[in-house]
Amino acid sequence: MQPADGLLNNSELFSGLAAYGEYSEEVITQTADKRSSSKKAFTPVNHLAGEPSPYLQLHALNPVGWFAWGREAFSTARTEDMPLFVSIGYSSNHWCHVMERDCFSNPEVAGFINEACIPVCVDREERPDLDELFTEICRVQNGSAGYPLNIFMTPEGRPFFCTTWLPKRTTGLMPGITELLPRIKWLWHMQRDFIERTASELALSINSRLETLSCEKLRGGKIGSFSAWEALNDLRSIFDLRWGGFGSTPKFPEPAKLAFLMLQARESSQASKHDKLDALTMTDITLRRMWRGGIHDHLGGGFSRYAIDEHWLVPHFEKLLCDQAMLLLAVSLAQENNQNSFHRLFAEDIIFCSARDFCDNASYSQGFRASIDGDTPDGEGRYYLWTEDEVRQALSDEDFHLFCGAYAVLPGGNFSSEVAGAQIGMNILYEASTVKELAKRFGLKPQEIGSRLSVARKLLLDARDKRYPLRSDNKILMNWNGLMIGALSRASVSFDQPEWRDMAERTALFLQKNLPDKSGNWRRRWIDGKADIPAVAEDYAYFLWGIVELYKSLKHFNAGEKQLTEWLNAAKSLADTMLTKCLDEKHGSLILTSQDDANIFARLKSPEDMNSLPNPNAMAAIALSELGIISEEKKYSDCARRIISCFARYVRDNPVACLSMVAADSIWKPVRKKPEPPAKPVLTDEELNRPEEPVSEPEVQAEPEEQKHPARAHRTSGTSRAERVERRRAGRATRARERH
Repeated sequence: MQPADGLLNNSELFSGLAAYGEYSEEVITQTADKRSSSKKAFTPVNHLAGEPSPYLQLHALNPVGWFAWGREAFSTARTEDMPLFVSIGYSSNHWCHVMERDCFSNPEVAGFINEACIPVCVDREERPDLDELFTEICRVQNGSAGYPLNIFMTPEGRPFFCTTWLPKRTTGLMPGITELLPRIKWLWHMQRDFIERTASELALSINSRLETLSCEKLRGGKIGSFSAWEALNDLRSIFDLRWGGFGSTPKFPEPAKLAFLMLQARESSQASKHDKLDALTMTDITLRRMWRGGIHDHLGGGFSRYAIDEHWLVPHFEKLLCDQAMLLLAVSLAQENNQNSFHRLFAEDIIFCSARDFCDNASYSQGFRASIDGDTPDGEGRYYLWTEDEVRQALSDEDFHLFCGAYAVLPGGNFSSEVAGAQIGMNILYEASTVKELAKRFGLKPQEIGSRLSVARKLLLDARDKRYPLRSDNKILMNWNGLMIGALSRASVSFDQPEWRDMAERTALFLQKNLPDKSGNWRRRWIDGKADIPAVAEDYAYFLWGIVELYKSLKHFNAGEKQLTEWLNAAKSLADTMLTKCLDEKHGSLILTSQDDANIFARLKSPEDMNSLPNPNAMAAIALSELGIISEEKKYSDCARRIISCFARYVRDNPVACLSMVAADSIWKPVRKKPEPPAKPVLTDEELNRPEEPVSEPEVQAEPEEQKHPARAHRTSGTSRAERVERRRAGRATRARERH
């Protein structure tokens, strides 16, 4: 994505301020003093000590005067006439740790921040609405985005400059925060008109784009099968045929793309044999290459966030619940298209990791925590890395040589540090040889190879568990748990594993019990026994989809009528709340940002998939479509059609960016309005006493039909005409329902 023309970007701010330097710090200070002469001296204080978010707690001891996002921060910025510096990140992200350690913990940098800005720290997992909005703004301004996401904005909440990770000092073309902040301060006090103009242009650009999405001329109609074919073609063009995955480095698993491919392969009406084969091939190559790579935890299961290389070998080691859920969904859909043992192994691996590392207890009765960190005091990823001697100490000599051959353990290490760009004597485990290759090399049967490697992995996992423990983000999120509920439910059917459905149901019950407040309003975060933060569209959409998938799995395994009714009612209640809280009645789509937050300058509505996750509007449309069919209530199906129709033109023009919405369009089916039961005719006394007239209906005529069906021929002579008329009308209504 290219940055929008006319907007201030990184390079312009850092190198294009020719006037900067002509004014001394004294001049800037004098200007600032004139504007704030009547105010008391402002003393920065870190306000994060009482915040429950693990990410905000990481910053609670910084010398930076952090605020949490909210009224107090914006009020202080207006009072002190200072811009806000908003930093968005999450607790398991490596580069967020780097910036916290190198910049925010540094007194020198903290001094620059406190003098120039009112700093605000945001956990993007707690506020996905802010994350999505400001990520979009960063892309509009700079052409890309990432974490940590850093935004400078006016006290009215309008951004004027966005960037990502910043080093302490300038490195190459990357501006250092110690050089950047004085320029921000200079701009604010010496060229306020320029700041205000940039903020207005950026706000106008974002709001114009949102208006375009909702424009009446662009709405209406279906997205259509051509968009699905076009998206499939676009995915072919960026697919890495050798190593799997899409695009260049860094390489993300992007399970939303894999799920789309599997849905396309399943919809035979929209895919030729060639298209279906391509969809299956791209998914299979990607899953298998990821499985063999270092992005896969070969001992504890699960997958890291992404790899920095095209071979999936060198990951950033954090694990996120949403990634595990979406990969589980993708492999479940792959199993439905093409059953094989690899898919089952892949699913079992993810569920083993999720149950072991993302849950507090074996009953899975408290939901799944958000993420597992990859950083330790010994360095990023050290928990997962091995020296040759460490492997040798854990295994017998025979198994040591076999394991080293299987997983490429080398004396000098196989792992290259991203920072150092060289081998550091450590090994990342990845499958370097197949079982057949090992059997040939060691002269053993494949079954023995597999058995011995399984034992070796268990021994090494036990040894790894004794290392410095990884930090986890233990908050339970409504949206990501909703994804896991749906993925587990789908997997239980795809792999015929009812115990996975039970795990999903216990998690759903936990959310039902703990997230609504006393007034029935849903909260999106549960941590330390307390639910907080109002739910947004993403929470409702993902959890609704999860409950619908749970209902379908219960139906598949012949659950009792009471249990089915309870979950159907839960889905309908959640859908009704979502539509009440989040629906834009005028245009028909869900508003993704919180409508209760007065500090957000724009209300985001989008059909695009974000951060490797499906778009909330698309997930809502999928869930509402299926809920309409299950409940036989037309209003849910109609609402799904409105959501899809709202973005139809945009999706047709940008199908590969909106794969989940394309999938929602292909899944949608109309629900016919249920016919009213026939009214019993009101007959007068004269009609009731009238002698019976012969009935000339074909269904009650005589031979030879009556001889075949004697029961139909021997009607009770006392049956009244009114009863026969009512019976015939009921029969027509039944046949009408069957036809529709």
